[in-house]
Order: sequence, then structure tokens, then C-alpha cells
Amino acid sequence: MQKAPTSTLDNSQNEDRLEHRENVRGEVLPEGGEFFAWILTIVTGSFFIFVALTCTIFFNRTIEPGTIASLDVKAPRSVTVIDSHATEEAMQTAKHFVVPVFQEDYNKDKDTQQKLDQFIALVKQLQQAGIRPIAELNLNADEQISILGMEQSNFDQAVANLKSKIQSQPQNQTSAPDPSVSSRSKNKKRVKVAKAPAIDVASILSGQRQAIATLQIHPDKFPTKEALYISLSVLPENVDALASEINDALKSLSKSFKRFPVEHKSFWKNTVFEFLPDSWTSGVRKNVSNVISHSLEPNLAIDPIATKQKADLAARGVTPVVKQYKEGDILVKKGDIVSDEMAKTFHNLGIAREMSLPLLVALSSTAIAAMFFTALVLFHYEPRHFFSSNSLSLMFSLVIVALLSASTFGRDYPQFVPLPAAALNLAIFFGRRVSLAVILPLMILVAVNGLLDINHLMALGFASLAAIFAYSRHRHLTVTGFMVGIAQAVGFTLSLSLIHLMPDMPQFLSMFGTAPLTLPAGTNLQDNMFPSITQLSQSALFEFFAGLALAILAIGVMPFLEDIFGLVTPQRLAELAEADQPLLKELEEKAPGTYQHSLAVANLAEAGAKAIKADVVLVRAGAMYHDVGKMVKPKLFIENQLGAKNPHDSMTPEDSRDVVLAHVTDGIELARKYALPKAVRDFIPMHQGTTLMAYFYSKACQRDGKENVDTMFYRYPGPKPSSKETAIVMLADVSEAVTHSMKDPSEEEVETAISRVFENRWDDGQFDQSTLTNDELEQVKLAFVRVWRTLHHERLKYPSTTTGRMAIPGESLEERDSTKSENIPKKSEKLESAETIQSPEPEDDTDMCHLNAMPIDGIEIIEDTDHKQHRGESCS
Repeated sequence: MQKAPTSTLDNSQNEDRLEHRENVRGEVLPEGGEFFAWILTIVTGSFFIFVALTCTIFFNRTIEPGTIASLDVKAPRSVTVIDSHATEEAMQTAKHFVVPVFQEDYNKDKDTQQKLDQFIALVKQLQQAGIRPIAELNLNADEQISILGMEQSNFDQAVANLKSKIQSQPQNQTSAPDPSVSSRSKNKKRVKVAKAPAIDVASILSGQRQAIATLQIHPDKFPTKEALYISLSVLPENVDALASEINDALKSLSKSFKRFPVEHKSFWKNTVFEFLPDSWTSGVRKNVSNVISHSLEPNLAIDPIATKQKADLAARGVTPVVKQYKEGDILVKKGDIVSDEMAKTFHNLGIAREMSLPLLVALSSTAIAAMFFTALVLFHYEPRHFFSSNSLSLMFSLVIVALLSASTFGRDYPQFVPLPAAALNLAIFFGRRVSLAVILPLMILVAVNGLLDINHLMALGFASLAAIFAYSRHRHLTVTGFMVGIAQAVGFTLSLSLIHLMPDMPQFLSMFGTAPLTLPAGTNLQDNMFPSITQLSQSALFEFFAGLALAILAIGVMPFLEDIFGLVTPQRLAELAEADQPLLKELEEKAPGTYQHSLAVANLAEAGAKAIKADVVLVRAGAMYHDVGKMVKPKLFIENQLGAKNPHDSMTPEDSRDVVLAHVTDGIELARKYALPKAVRDFIPMHQGTTLMAYFYSKACQRDGKENVDTMFYRYPGPKPSSKETAIVMLADVSEAVTHSMKDPSEEEVETAISRVFENRWDDGQFDQSTLTNDELEQVKLAFVRVWRTLHHERLKYPSTTTGRMAIPGESLEERDSTKSENIPKKSEKLESAETIQSPEPEDDTDMCHLNAMPIDGIEIIEDTDHKQHRGESCS
């Protein structure tokens, strides 16, 4: 490969001429009106940031007793105040724990005696019906009750088992316990019965079941269950003695047992059990105590007057609850009524107003430090955004809206403060680095000003970071929105967990201005209790939907932000560059040559943008639409004429100039009709800048004389490229036409031609407003050459023929060509190895005329490729 010649841009003869322009264009700082707009944006944005931070302070500055606080008031230093709410709660608690004053009331003891008499009557009724102790059955009361309450099938089986058991016992050893329960009864010995006659078990138990059914007794309900037990445990002759002992126990119980009103009378059961005779079996004592406890009534009644006096005395004895506030702690919450005590506290602390000089100084210092940090990062890493008024306006607007939201409803609805939305918008418009440089200082501002509590600040911080790092041009925004919601829920849950593990963290963070902790309902931080799973799940789910809503908000406002600030998102640019866009499809149908030219320009411009790290997506979209105006009159441009006669041959220079100029104005109108963003519309006039329509100017000079022709009349109206992206498209447009018109050039020739084009545009001052430097021009040029080399790589050369048919083995070219020579006009027999089997395209008669500047009295005419295409003829 031959060595490429040195670029003409680096020639020593041009160094002095370019040095001044290099210094001027190398500066990113805008000039003139744009500089004034840039300064005004910074000043205005800084002012409104301060207003957003202090808006609640300015709108509600007075604090007087009896007024409702419109925002939280913080202590400028440590202070101890009486907490009236906590003191009132303590007094109510003291009243609640006062033991009521009771007075004795024995009027209801008669009702208790009557209920017990009814119970004894029920026992006797059951025994008269046959439900009484049967010693031969050898069953205790509980077992017999269980059998009597069985279903029929189970009852039959139990009877059969019992009958078999009785028959298996020796007849002369059958014994049964004396069921007497009276301590005065003499029948307590076991009686041996010799050869007792067999009993009919089935008949006895069936009769008892029939009696229960007839009397409608429920063996498992109170008090019939207890009555059954007693009737099966006590012999009929001992029932009266049992009743007498129950009456004696009741009298003793009523005199010595003071009964307060209770919710469940079973509370007295254990006490009643102790008053029953010890000689009774435990089962009898248990069932009788259960009956007595349910029959008892309270014998103490509350004296309301004496009780109230005792409670008031206890409340007056409560020591007032004081609350210690540290510097930065909240004294009065938003919405609370300012008490006299708190108003005095404000006066003692020097807080006659919510706004204080130390607070304003702290907010101002923090805001200035945050903005300085952001500006430093942007200046060093993203100067094109830092010196762009539109970009700064969007950044300031998002920050101001987030701060206003935090100041106004951050206390009531902290989940919906749009910090994640701002982060996502910044990442979409400017990238992750810019978004981080803005969002991190913004969160510090919110924290220092105490606009959000700790857990929601962490939740929104997680969501903002998720919005920044989860966003990708290749990931659907819906997925990003879900990731933002999940991150907000995780951040909230993690914050609660950390505070649970480190309960002193809120107090520590309050030293830096953060708001107090806000926990889900029911959580008691002082008791170190973690919220329940239900509470935590509900809160986390709400945070998820809030984060998702903020992401949807960010996506929804993007079209409005594009229109207001003249910016465009990468997604929108990528969509505009797709071939199925209506305007591009129309361009391809009406002006196919121009469409192919635009594709080629887009490929070149994209490579150039990558070389200098410009906005590649914007460059490609702008290149695709830069010549869209040509489809209005496509036949007036040579790439769409397809060999037809050129209309410019019969037109005057003035008419041709008007026609050519119209493709810019027509393109702008079409761009507005199809709602193209301003950032894309700018490529249509700027890709021509203020260049000279060289051919028409030369033609007019030859006709009228150079002294009678106004040079400015034949220049495009501009504006010149105002960014590196528009300058790259200008260079790609002319470079594509130059390399396309050259016939079999070498790489050195292509590089020389592109360098000449770059130098001409540079010398004509087309890049004065684009901030494009000489070094960047060299990188763009090398990128263009690489693209040309890729598209025109070395290919296998085939010999051309007159028949279009290749020779077969054993056949000479002459023999092959002679097979159809009769039907083919005779041509030169000379074969050119450089030609292909396809018919070569006709040579472009313009050839390299655009490189040959034609001087007219010191004016060097800079050829424009569009003009070459318009005229379709040589420069001579």
C-alpha cells in the first residue's frame, strides 16, 4: 500500500492562516447572543432553585399561638419543651390504671341460690328417669356419658365390648365403688358381692339413652353435662346431702369472696373449687364448681363518683412530659396548632419566623456547592451540554420541579417526589454521567433541607440510581419503569431494616438536616419493633407502584420536553433514522437518487461522529433528512434525472439559483409538516451553511461580467453549522459527492480530494460557529477515508467480453466471442483488465471540476457538489 500524502490542512503555508481560527473555534464557550442566553439561563436557574428550596419559608413566615403550621419547624439549637400531647396521654393512662372504688351489693345472691336449686332438681329428675350409678357396669361417669352420647353404630359396638368385658370377669370377685360423695356418709367401704346375677347391659344403657332423648338433654352442653355427671356419680339417697353441702359452700363463698364484674364468669371457677369439701372426688368438685361459678353474680358495684375523684387525683399527680429537641429536630409538625408553650419556646430560641438568617445561609451555601460540583463535572466531561443553553434549561427545569415537589408535598406524599423521573429524563437526554452529576447533588440538597424523611430519601435514591443504570437504548422503557418501581420498593424495605438494626441512625442523620423517620402505621421504633409482614408488604407494594408511576411520568413528558427545549432523545432519533418513516419512504419513492445519496452521507457522517465522540445518533438522523426538500422537484437534481436532459441547461443563473435554494426552504417546510424535532430540522439549512453556488455564480460572471454580479446573491442564506454534528454532515455531504464522481481513484487521491474539500469549507468560514477544531477535522477526514476504503475494497477483476459470456475450458476467447459475433456490432478487440463484465457507467463529465477553483479577481470560487449535480456538465 502506498503511503498517504500529508493532509493539506497541516501544510506549513496554512498554519499561520488557521492559527487564529483554531483558537476561536476551539473554545466551546458560546459567543454573542448565545453567550448572553447561556449566562441568563444559569442566573435564572440558580435563582429558581433557591426559591424552590425556600418557597414554603417565604409563603408562611409568621409563627403565632393558635395558628396552624404550614410546614415543619425545626430547632436551630437544642431545647427542652413540654410535650402537651404526651402529657395528656400520660394523664389519661394514669386515669385508666386507677382501681375503681366499689361498694358491696348482696342483692343478687338469691338469684345464685335459685339457679343452684334448679340444678339439683335437674339431677334428681335424671336419676328418676333411670340415669343413676350402676355399680355392675364398672364405669366412671365420664365413660358412661361418652357412651350415652355416641352415634347408634358406635353405641352398639361399645355395648358389645362392655358386655364382653363384664362376662370375662370372675363372678365371685365383682366389686363396685360406693358412689357416695358425702363426707358424713358411712358407706365408703368396697362391698364384695358373691355371685351377682348377670345384668342386661344393653337394656340398661339403651334405657338411659331413651331417657336422655325424652328429656331433651344434651350431654355436651352446660349445665346438662354437669347434671349428667352428678346424676351418674352420686347415689340418689345422697343427693340431698350434696345439695346441703353446696348451700353451705355458697354461704361461705358469698361472705368471704369479693367479686368484681368480669367478662367471663369462668374466671371464678378455681376460687369456687377451693370452697368445696375436700372429701368429694375431683370430678364432682370440678363439675359443681363450674355450675356455681356460672351461677354467681358480682357482689361489688363501681361507685362512679368516688372513682372519678380518685382518677382526677391521679391525673393531677402526673409529672408533665418534657421533650428534648436537638439542633435540627422538628418542634412543630405541619398541620399542628402552635401552642402557647411552643410559641414561647420559639421566642426564647429567637425563632419569631420560620425563616432565619442561619437557615438561609445554610441553604444558599449548600445550593452553591451542589451547583458548583455539577458545573465542574459537566465542564470537564460534557462541555457540549454545559455550554448549551437548551441543555442547561432542561437540567434546571427538572431540578426545580423536583425541589418544588419535595417542598410542597414531600411530607404528605414522599413516594411521588419525582426524583427518579428527573434521573430517567436526564439519562435519556444526556446520558448516565450527566444524570449522576445532577441527581446526586440534588439528593444532597433535599436531605440537607430536610424535605424528605430518611427511609423515603433512600427509596427514591435507589429508584433514581435504577433509572440511571437500568436505562439503555436497547432496552424497552417499560422494563426500565418496572426496574425503577422494584428499586424504590427495595430501597424502602432496606431502609426500614437498617433503622431496625441501628435505631440511633435517624438521630445521627438528623444532624445533617434529614427529616424525621416515617414508618408504616403500627410500627414502634422506640420499642425496637419491626413492622409486621402485612404492613411491610403493603408499604413496599405502594412504593413499587409509586416508582412505576414516576417512570411513566418521565416517559410521558419526553415529547413535551423535546418541543419546549429543542432537544431530542436518542430513541426518537433512532426512530427517525429508520427506513419505514413516512417522510423517508416518500423521499425514496419520489427521489430515489437523493435517498441513496442520503444513505451514503449518513454512513460517512456516522463514522466521523464516532471519531470525535460527537452525537452519532443525531448525526445519522440529520444526514437522512438533510436533502429531503429535493423530493418536491426531484428532476431538477442530476441524481434523480437518470440520464434525462438537464433542465438547468436552458435556465438562467438566477432561475437555477432560485430552484436550488428552494430545496432548503422546501425541506424545512416538510420537516415541520412531519413534526421533525428542531435538532433534526437544523441540518437542512446548516448542511449548506452560507456556501457559494459556484457554478451559477461563474455562469453569471461570464454572462454579465464579474463586476456586475453580487456574490452574496449566489450564497445560501445559512445559518452556518452551529454544532459539530451539523458541520460533520456538511463535510460528509460534499465528500460523498466528490468521491462518487471520481473514476477508479486511489486511496491517496481520495484523501487528497477530501482534504481539499475540508480546507475549502474551513477557509470559507463555515465552521466559525460549530466549535470544530483542526485536530477534529483531521480525525473526521481519516474516518471518511476508512469508510471509503471499506466500500471500495480490492475485488477480483474479470476480463470484459463483447458477448457477456465467459470462456469455457478448451475454448479461446476468440472462439467464444465468434459464436455471437453476427448479432453484435463490432467493437475494439482490446480487452481491459480493469473493467468488469457489466457495461461501464458513462463517465461523469464533471469529473474533478469541483476541485479546480476558478479565481475571479482574487475570489476563489468554492465548488458545491449540489451545483455540480444540478448542472450535469463540465466546469469548462
